[in-house]
Amino acid sequence: MDWIDKLKEVERLRWRLLRPVANLLVGPYRSVFRGEGIEFSDARPYQPGDDWRRVHWSLTARKNQPYLRLGQEERELTCVIAIDRSASMRISPEKEQLTLEAIVALALSAWLNGDRVRWVTFTDSVEGFSAARRGERHIWGSLAQLITTPPRSRHTRLAPLLGWLASVHRRRVFFVLISDLFFHDEAAWSLLRALTVRHFVLLVVPRVGEEALHLPWGLLPVEEVEIGWRGTVRSLQPPLHSGASFRQAVLFPQLSPIQALRKALLPPLY
Repeated sequence: MDWIDKLKEVERLRWRLLRPVANLLVGPYRSVFRGEGIEFSDARPYQPGDDWRRVHWSLTARKNQPYLRLGQEERELTCVIAIDRSASMRISPEKEQLTLEAIVALALSAWLNGDRVRWVTFTDSVEGFSAARRGERHIWGSLAQLITTPPRSRHTRLAPLLGWLASVHRRRVFFVLISDLFFHDEAAWSLLRALTVRHFVLLVVPRVGEEALHLPWGLLPVEEVEIGWRGTVRSLQPPLHSGASFRQAVLFPQLSPIQALRKALLPPLY
């Protein structure tokens, strides 16, 4: 899929996904942002280190254990969408289509919520980024400029991207990482967990063909398209960290990306 086809597909997806996003994704997207706002939204058990001034005293008395009051988070947030442009993300038109659908759906949901959107493209370094602004013209114009620029590398590393995010965004953001997670970066998972202390983190992982296989036995020959390595593996589905503090949406061709994103965002994130 060349860049002209990508731009045409983005334009088509904007109109096709607008109503499903408004109906299915905007509510869960809003439900993620719970924190120290004034308007009450939920409560959770008190944990050491929490601000005692936010203790929900009536619920604490009923439950006989301390609970913390959670408010509706302020909506002045930025949605930072980081797009992996390494070679493994371009192995098939089907995978590129999944990625584009997730990109458009997330940008539409942020726009409908009135949030600022910032695009970031990366491989083994940060390749490009846009300003954080509202408005359809800025959102889609910035995306078109970034995806029509050829990537400079074939490999994936998360450390430069996560370091850039931590240094640029001091205030809380909604950080979306769109990647197949085929990277050779040992420190990536610990850096991602560290980001969740300050930011909301969502991983969006497209999977197609053999990438979605899980083999309980036997070996499968593979070729790593980014570094050229050839060998055999027992499973091509790397473990997704279910116990981590970030959310994960795995996209498959037979399922709607909007449904996968809704499922990942629907439970409250504390």
